[in-house]
Amino acid sequence: MTTVSSTSSTTAASTGYSALSSTSSGTGIDYSALIEAKVQARLVKADRIDSKITTNEAKVTAYSDLQELLQTVNSSIDGLRNRSTSTGASSNLFGQRAAYIGDDDVFSATVEDGTDTGTYSVTVQQLATKHKIGADAVSSKTDALGQSGSFTLQAADGTAVTISMDSDDSLTDLRDAINEQKSTSGVTASIVQVGDSSYQLILTATNTGNAITLTDGGDGVLSGLGLTDDDGAVKNELVAVQNAIVDIDGVTITRSSNTIEDAIEGVTLNLYTASPDTAVSMEVSTDLSSIKSAITDFVDAYNAYREFVTQQQATTSSGTKSDDATLFADSLLRQITQSVSSMINTTITTDDGDVLSLATLGITFDSSNNLELDEDTLNSVLSSDIDSVQQLLGLNMTSSSSQMSLLRYDASQSSLSFTLDIDVASDGTLNSASVDGDSSLFTVKGNRIVGNEGTAYEGIVLVYSGTSGSVDIDFSQGLADRLYGAISDAADEYDSDLTTAIDDLETQDTTLQSRSDTIRTNAETYRTTLTAYYARLEAAAEQAALLLKQLTYSDDDSDS
Repeated sequence: MTTVSSTSSTTAASTGYSALSSTSSGTGIDYSALIEAKVQARLVKADRIDSKITTNEAKVTAYSDLQELLQTVNSSIDGLRNRSTSTGASSNLFGQRAAYIGDDDVFSATVEDGTDTGTYSVTVQQLATKHKIGADAVSSKTDALGQSGSFTLQAADGTAVTISMDSDDSLTDLRDAINEQKSTSGVTASIVQVGDSSYQLILTATNTGNAITLTDGGDGVLSGLGLTDDDGAVKNELVAVQNAIVDIDGVTITRSSNTIEDAIEGVTLNLYTASPDTAVSMEVSTDLSSIKSAITDFVDAYNAYREFVTQQQATTSSGTKSDDATLFADSLLRQITQSVSSMINTTITTDDGDVLSLATLGITFDSSNNLELDEDTLNSVLSSDIDSVQQLLGLNMTSSSSQMSLLRYDASQSSLSFTLDIDVASDGTLNSASVDGDSSLFTVKGNRIVGNEGTAYEGIVLVYSGTSGSVDIDFSQGLADRLYGAISDAADEYDSDLTTAIDDLETQDTTLQSRSDTIRTNAETYRTTLTAYYARLEAAAEQAALLLKQLTYSDDDSDS
């Protein structure tokens, strides 16, 4: 009787998935294809979720790009809003000052922000000098001078120091001894080689306008060195000490330094050359170059933003959205572009009835709604009517009292006019502030007057240091200030519509990714389960086939 081994009965179960292909299967059934089809059916949902994540990620990238472009626009106009740092700006270009000088070879000037503007006539009659005296020349700077004793020296703005000498001290030793105490005395020593074998000690006052004083200690050292004559007077005065003399609008100013900080409030003069016969005109004015630069940067930043918006609205030749138009028909983008467009088309009407707009600055729109700048027009309005530029662009407050100042303005109104009736106690404490008899509109806190929540004055904080009375106040919010607020609402880094949208998408992606990961994990578990199940079926089929073959052999043996 023929015997057939049954060791192959466990082949499918032991080899698992690899034994389930149509070529390996004993039954000829492609179990692997069946398994893959069933697993892929379950992965379809994960694929759809992954596609949604990819779409969201592209949208986050586009929103982030838009946010960055808008923030660049705001950076360019921040200084044009005519706000101080206390009212929310990083700088106020309308408060920055520059000195325009007819002949800047004679002197230059730096001006503090907020300095009163004006024109001055400046004549530099005389420069301040550093007092400089010399000793008698000697043949060597390293040989002993043969002087023994002491002397004191000081500049007028220094303190007297004592210099002691031994007979073997050289000129170099003397120089070093003087310089060790120069920060105290205000006198510096140096050695100048005046000939092939001729060296001279030079004493120089550290600061201009301060005379050097020398006093011998009784041993005749100073006269021995040739610093003083026999009468104790300076023997070799190389540069006489003198103060700077400047005429400003006919008033003579004398200072010990060529840097004069206290003649014109907020202005520092740096004198270079004495020109007693030349009156130089100096105009202290708004720093127009900084304002022009900011306006130019704004045009560039806005056009970069517009290019992005145009790209997001692009369509193909067949009318469908372009592949690059990630935010095509996006409601948030549409909302932002409408808000920005509204703000940038702001017009301001002056008290004289003139209408100010971007065109006032030489800025117009081209056929693609990008901005074009005419520099000639901009230069002209900056030099001739800076007040109109400030009124068009910035936040402007006028008050009938010089004692009223603005601390904060976050009000929703672009223009506001009202009269504050203020009651001040005898000790200067503010009691109340009201409008038309209504004291509920403002809260008084120390010397601050704060607009109450829910009123038209919410977001306004004023500071008042005057007496009881009525103060007329007017606010007008210019184009740059309004645009900055609209963009901040849309694109601020921490609290804005775009930040919220990005956060929401990223949170959604986190949830979706978790769901996708779970589906894929479960699908792989399902694959393992199916593989084991079909492996058992294959093993059973192999066992049945083996049994049938054994039965066939048995029947053949019986017939024989």
